[in-house]
Amino acid sequence: MGCAPVISISVWIPPAMQKETEIKLRVSRETLAALREHPLLNKRNKSGWERLELSNQYFDTPERELAHAKVALRIRRDGDQIIQTMKTRGQSVAGLSERNEYNWDLTKARLDLKKLEGDCWPEQLAELDKKSIKPLFTTDFIREKAEIAWGRGKTKVVIEAALDLGQVVAGKQKEEICELELELREGDPAALL
Repeated sequence: MGCAPVISISVWIPPAMQKETEIKLRVSRETLAALREHPLLNKRNKSGWERLELSNQYFDTPERELAHAKVALRIRRDGDQIIQTMKTRGQSVAGLSERNEYNWDLTKARLDLKKLEGDCWPEQLAELDKKSIKPLFTTDFIREKAEIAWGRGKTKVVIEAALDLGQVVAGKQKEEICELELELREGDPAALL
């Protein structure tokens, strides 16, 4: 009785595209602290608050061609996980930002230009030399997040509430990040309003 041959087939599977629907609000440090303890958020908090330390490196060309095309490209370090993310031109839906988001797991915190090939890459940037994409700025912040859930009529609504405190660094310039981000996970986008 012999051994069965091992056949290995590699198939490229495109990254899962997700729709991101969110609203971001710049707030004061005092408001951020008050939101974390707000009775309504605590009552509807289904997951408890999770604390994350996030570091991001954002990329663009020297001419800011990605920004002009409304594309964001970053590498995020979240604990031991390294994720390359591209967010494409969005649209406003009921006053909310809705855009496509592509995520790829990486083994090293180095931009992988091969991930940007194929259907995910925006058509208006088809002629861009991707080798011209360079690091632009970093963000480092503490995020406290929780899933907030409730019923809305016959449907369930789940929103991820994120409280972010940290900084943006571009060269020698720094600016504080202090914001509330509400991202729809399940339900009607109108629930964010």
